[in-house]
Amino acid sequence: MKKLLALPLVAAALIVGASPAMAGPPEDAAGTWEYQVIPGSVVPRTAGNNTFIAAAEDGQFTGTFEGWSYDTFSLICHRKAPDVVDINVKGDIYFTGDVMDQSGTLTMRFVGKMTSTNCGPADGATWTGTWTIIDGGGELADVHGHGTWTGPAYHLTYAGQVHVS
Repeated sequence: MKKLLALPLVAAALIVGASPAMAGPPEDAAGTWEYQVIPGSVVPRTAGNNTFIAAAEDGQFTGTFEGWSYDTFSLICHRKAPDVVDINVKGDIYFTGDVMDQSGTLTMRFVGKMTSTNCGPADGATWTGTWTIIDGGGELADVHGHGTWTGPAYHLTYAGQVHVS
């Protein structure tokens, strides 16, 4: 009987003494995100001073994220004046590649904005926005992170932090 009582105490001691699972420390993330809109994927619709566009693009990441992506996004262009258009974008990045020496897939959500002279990239116009990892697969299943992105259309840089939970 004493042996039966000791068993739960030993199990409790092992549980209390076990090391808790902890997330790794955040690491800085930085690199480039270059993309190209897929021909034929652009679907525009206009209502008043607003143009709504749904489209897809292929991307390539270098730096902390090393790999390729297929991205879907939607734009809202609001014409404020004949040569001033505010553009807002939101979308999802479906990334396949490596992050911190781990391979797999990530889904990232991004949002951003730009002021241009038309409903599209113009010389001198710069995108600014944020990205957040929302899901992962393979060795990237436990990778989390968020950050910012900026640059002229098609040639962006990103920065932020990533960590493994």
